[in-house]
Amino acid sequence: MKVFYFYILMLWTQISFAQKTFIFPKIKVQGTSVEQLTPANWKVIDQVNGDLNNDGSADLAVVFEYDKTIDEARVYGDNSSAIIKETQKPRILAIFFRDKSTGIFSLSTQNNDFILRSEEGGKLGDPLQQIAIKDQQLYLRFQGGSEWRWELGYTFKFENKDWFLTSAINLYYNQNNGDMTERIYDFKTRELFTTVGNLHRRDIANKKTSEVLYFSQLRTFKTFKKPWAWEILPDVYL
Repeated sequence: MKVFYFYILMLWTQISFAQKTFIFPKIKVQGTSVEQLTPANWKVIDQVNGDLNNDGSADLAVVFEYDKTIDEARVYGDNSSAIIKETQKPRILAIFFRDKSTGIFSLSTQNNDFILRSEEGGKLGDPLQQIAIKDQQLYLRFQGGSEWRWELGYTFKFENKDWFLTSAINLYYNQNNGDMTERIYDFKTRELFTTVGNLHRRDIANKKTSEVLYFSQLRTFKTFKKPWAWEILPDVYL
Protein backbone atom coordinates (compact mmCIF):
# COMPACT_ATOMS: atom_id res chain seq x y z
CA MET A 1 0.00 0.00 0.00
CA LYS A 2 2.86 2.39 0.80
CA VAL A 3 4.34 1.67 -2.63
CA PHE A 4 0.98 2.48 -4.23
CA TYR A 5 0.68 5.84 -2.42
CA PHE A 6 4.28 6.68 -3.31
CA TYR A 7 3.54 5.96 -7.00
CA ILE A 8 0.42 8.19 -6.90
CA LEU A 9 2.42 10.99 -5.26
CA MET A 10 5.15 10.78 -7.91
CA LEU A 11 2.58 10.75 -10.74
CA TRP A 12 0.77 13.80 -9.30
CA THR A 13 4.09 15.63 -8.98
CA GLN A 14 4.98 14.91 -12.60
CA ILE A 15 1.58 16.06 -13.87
CA SER A 16 1.73 19.21 -11.76
CA PHE A 17 5.19 20.01 -13.08
CA ALA A 18 4.15 19.38 -16.69
CA GLN A 19 1.17 21.71 -16.33
CA LYS A 20 3.10 24.49 -14.64
CA THR A 21 2.36 27.75 -16.43
CA PHE A 22 5.18 30.05 -17.37
CA ILE A 23 4.93 33.30 -15.43
CA PHE A 24 5.87 36.44 -17.31
CA PRO A 25 7.69 39.11 -15.32
CA LYS A 26 6.09 42.45 -14.70
CA ILE A 27 8.03 45.12 -16.54
CA LYS A 28 9.27 47.96 -14.35
CA VAL A 29 6.86 50.86 -14.26
CA GLN A 30 9.58 53.48 -14.59
CA GLY A 31 13.23 53.82 -15.57
CA THR A 32 15.72 56.08 -17.29
CA SER A 33 17.25 53.53 -19.69
CA VAL A 34 16.45 50.33 -21.54
CA GLU A 35 18.97 48.52 -19.36
CA GLN A 36 17.05 49.49 -16.21
CA LEU A 37 13.77 48.34 -17.76
CA THR A 38 15.00 44.94 -18.98
CA PRO A 39 13.92 42.07 -16.70
CA ALA A 40 16.46 39.56 -15.41
CA ASN A 41 17.05 36.64 -17.80
CA TRP A 42 15.55 38.62 -20.69
CA LYS A 43 17.27 40.53 -23.52
CA VAL A 44 16.28 43.27 -25.95
CA ILE A 45 15.92 41.95 -29.51
CA ASP A 46 14.44 45.13 -31.02
CA GLN A 47 13.66 48.66 -29.93
CA VAL A 48 12.59 51.95 -31.46
CA ASN A 49 12.24 55.54 -30.27
CA GLY A 50 9.69 58.10 -31.43
CA ASP A 51 6.82 60.29 -30.33
CA LEU A 52 3.75 58.15 -29.61
CA ASN A 53 1.56 60.51 -27.60
CA ASN A 54 2.15 63.80 -29.45
CA ASP A 55 4.08 65.53 -26.68
CA GLY A 56 7.28 66.10 -28.63
CA SER A 57 9.29 63.55 -26.65
CA ALA A 58 10.94 60.39 -27.96
CA ASP A 59 8.99 57.50 -26.45
CA LEU A 60 10.17 53.89 -26.46
CA ALA A 61 8.85 50.56 -27.74
CA VAL A 62 10.84 47.42 -26.89
CA VAL A 63 10.64 43.73 -27.70
CA PHE A 64 12.14 41.53 -24.96
CA GLU A 65 12.96 37.83 -25.39
CA TYR A 66 13.49 35.25 -22.66
CA ASP A 67 16.90 33.54 -22.62
CA LYS A 68 15.50 29.99 -22.43
CA THR A 69 13.05 27.96 -24.50
CA ILE A 70 9.83 26.82 -22.87
CA ASP A 71 6.57 25.13 -23.92
CA GLU A 72 4.00 27.78 -24.74
CA ALA A 73 0.31 27.38 -25.56
CA ARG A 74 -0.33 29.72 -28.49
CA VAL A 75 -3.74 30.49 -29.96
CA TYR A 76 -4.48 30.45 -33.68
CA GLY A 77 -7.66 30.64 -35.70
CA ASP A 78 -10.50 31.84 -33.52
CA ASN A 79 -8.56 33.13 -30.50
CA SER A 80 -9.70 30.36 -28.17
CA SER A 81 -10.07 26.79 -29.43
CA ALA A 82 -7.19 26.48 -31.93
CA ILE A 83 -4.39 26.17 -29.40
CA ILE A 84 -0.97 24.82 -30.38
CA LYS A 85 1.92 24.00 -28.07
CA GLU A 86 5.13 25.64 -29.25
CA THR A 87 8.63 25.13 -27.84
CA GLN A 88 10.33 28.50 -28.13
CA LYS A 89 11.45 31.62 -26.32
CA PRO A 90 8.64 33.88 -25.04
CA ARG A 91 8.58 37.53 -26.06
CA ILE A 92 7.18 40.71 -24.52
CA LEU A 93 6.22 43.99 -26.14
CA ALA A 94 6.57 46.96 -23.79
CA ILE A 95 5.73 50.56 -24.64
CA PHE A 96 6.95 53.49 -22.55
CA PHE A 97 6.17 57.20 -22.61
CA ARG A 98 9.10 59.50 -21.91
CA ASP A 99 8.71 62.58 -19.71
CA LYS A 100 10.31 65.41 -21.64
CA SER A 101 11.49 67.29 -18.54
CA THR A 102 12.89 64.39 -16.49
CA GLY A 103 13.78 61.85 -19.18
CA ILE A 104 12.02 59.12 -17.20
CA PHE A 105 10.27 56.35 -19.15
CA SER A 106 6.85 55.31 -17.77
CA LEU A 107 5.24 52.03 -18.81
CA SER A 108 2.14 52.50 -20.97
CA THR A 109 1.41 48.86 -21.75
CA GLN A 110 2.91 45.39 -21.56
CA ASN A 111 1.78 42.67 -23.97
CA ASN A 112 2.98 39.08 -23.60
CA ASP A 113 1.24 37.55 -26.61
CA PHE A 114 1.15 39.76 -29.70
CA ILE A 115 4.77 39.53 -30.84
CA LEU A 116 5.32 36.35 -32.86
CA ARG A 117 8.09 34.08 -31.61
CA SER A 118 11.20 33.05 -33.54
CA GLU A 119 9.78 29.62 -34.40
CA GLU A 120 6.49 30.91 -35.82
CA GLY A 121 7.78 32.02 -39.21
CA GLY A 122 8.15 28.62 -40.85
CA LYS A 123 11.09 28.02 -43.20
CA LEU A 124 11.78 31.76 -43.51
CA GLY A 125 12.90 31.86 -39.88
CA ASP A 126 12.14 34.55 -37.34
CA PRO A 127 8.92 36.31 -38.48
CA LEU A 128 9.58 39.59 -36.65
CA GLN A 129 10.65 41.95 -39.42
CA GLN A 130 10.12 45.47 -38.17
CA ILE A 131 9.00 47.59 -35.29
CA ALA A 132 8.75 51.29 -36.13
CA ILE A 133 7.21 54.57 -34.99
CA LYS A 134 5.80 57.09 -37.46
CA ASP A 135 3.15 59.82 -37.15
CA GLN A 136 2.52 58.93 -33.48
CA GLN A 137 1.72 55.34 -34.45
CA LEU A 138 3.41 52.02 -33.72
CA TYR A 139 4.06 49.71 -36.69
CA LEU A 140 4.62 45.95 -36.31
CA ARG A 141 5.57 43.82 -39.31
CA PHE A 142 5.87 40.00 -39.62
CA GLN A 143 6.49 37.52 -42.42
CA GLY A 144 6.85 33.78 -42.86
CA GLY A 145 6.03 30.68 -44.86
CA SER A 146 7.85 28.69 -47.51
CA GLU A 147 6.69 28.42 -51.14
CA TRP A 148 3.49 30.11 -50.04
CA ARG A 149 4.46 33.14 -48.00
CA TRP A 150 2.63 35.63 -45.86
CA GLU A 151 3.24 39.15 -44.65
CA LEU A 152 1.34 40.80 -41.83
CA GLY A 153 1.41 44.43 -40.75
CA TYR A 154 -0.39 46.14 -37.88
CA THR A 155 -0.60 49.79 -36.90
CA PHE A 156 -1.59 50.82 -33.37
CA LYS A 157 -2.29 54.31 -32.07
CA PHE A 158 -2.65 55.58 -28.51
CA GLU A 159 -6.03 57.29 -28.15
CA ASN A 160 -8.43 57.73 -25.24
CA LYS A 161 -5.92 56.10 -22.86
CA ASP A 162 -5.67 52.85 -24.83
CA TRP A 163 -3.87 51.31 -27.82
CA PHE A 164 -6.19 50.85 -30.79
CA LEU A 165 -5.58 48.95 -34.03
CA THR A 166 -6.07 51.57 -36.75
CA SER A 167 -4.96 49.68 -39.87
CA ALA A 168 -3.53 46.36 -41.03
CA ILE A 169 -2.27 44.58 -44.13
CA ASN A 170 -2.24 40.88 -44.98
CA LEU A 171 -0.40 39.64 -48.08
CA TYR A 172 -0.46 35.96 -49.06
CA TYR A 173 1.47 34.92 -52.16
CA ASN A 174 3.25 32.10 -53.99
CA GLN A 175 6.96 32.72 -54.25
CA ASN A 176 7.29 30.80 -57.53
CA ASN A 177 4.37 31.88 -59.70
CA GLY A 178 3.41 35.15 -57.97
CA ASP A 179 -0.24 34.30 -57.28
CA MET A 180 -1.38 36.53 -54.46
CA THR A 181 -4.16 37.95 -52.33
CA GLU A 182 -3.57 41.25 -50.56
CA ARG A 183 -5.96 42.76 -48.04
CA ILE A 184 -5.57 46.26 -46.64
CA TYR A 185 -7.75 47.16 -43.64
CA ASP A 186 -8.64 50.69 -42.57
CA PHE A 187 -10.41 50.40 -39.24
CA LYS A 188 -11.00 54.11 -38.89
CA THR A 189 -13.09 54.30 -42.06
CA ARG A 190 -14.24 50.66 -41.78
CA GLU A 191 -13.01 49.79 -45.26
CA LEU A 192 -11.33 46.70 -46.69
CA PHE A 193 -9.41 46.88 -49.97
CA THR A 194 -8.66 43.52 -51.60
CA THR A 195 -6.34 42.81 -54.52
CA VAL A 196 -6.32 39.35 -56.12
CA GLY A 197 -3.97 38.46 -58.94
CA ASN A 198 -0.25 38.26 -59.50
CA LEU A 199 2.51 39.82 -57.45
CA HIS A 200 4.73 40.32 -60.50
CA ARG A 201 2.07 41.85 -62.78
CA ARG A 202 0.16 44.16 -60.45
CA ASP A 203 -1.02 46.63 -63.11
CA ILE A 204 -2.42 44.24 -65.70
CA ALA A 205 -3.42 41.02 -63.98
CA ASN A 206 -4.98 42.10 -60.72
CA LYS A 207 -8.57 42.61 -59.64
CA LYS A 208 -9.22 45.22 -56.96
CA THR A 209 -12.34 45.46 -54.83
CA SER A 210 -13.47 47.35 -51.73
CA GLU A 211 -16.10 46.62 -49.13
CA VAL A 212 -17.37 47.76 -45.76
CA LEU A 213 -15.86 46.22 -42.63
CA TYR A 214 -18.37 45.20 -39.98
CA PHE A 215 -17.20 44.97 -36.38
CA SER A 216 -18.60 46.15 -33.06
CA GLN A 217 -15.63 48.18 -31.83
CA LEU A 218 -11.98 48.85 -32.54
CA ARG A 219 -9.57 46.18 -31.33
CA THR A 220 -6.83 46.91 -28.80
CA PHE A 221 -3.84 44.97 -27.52
CA LYS A 222 -6.18 43.61 -24.84
CA THR A 223 -8.92 42.45 -27.22
CA PHE A 224 -6.75 41.35 -30.17
CA LYS A 225 -4.79 38.43 -28.73
CA LYS A 226 -2.15 37.95 -31.43
CA PRO A 227 -1.66 37.61 -35.21
CA TRP A 228 -3.83 34.93 -36.88
CA ALA A 229 -6.31 35.07 -33.99
CA TRP A 230 -9.06 37.36 -35.36
CA GLU A 231 -11.51 35.85 -37.84
CA ILE A 232 -12.40 39.20 -39.30
CA LEU A 233 -14.36 37.66 -42.21
CA PRO A 234 -15.55 34.06 -42.72
CA ASP A 235 -12.37 31.97 -43.09
CA VAL A 236 -10.23 35.13 -43.25
CA TYR A 237 -7.87 35.57 -40.32
CA LEU A 238 -5.84 38.63 -39.45
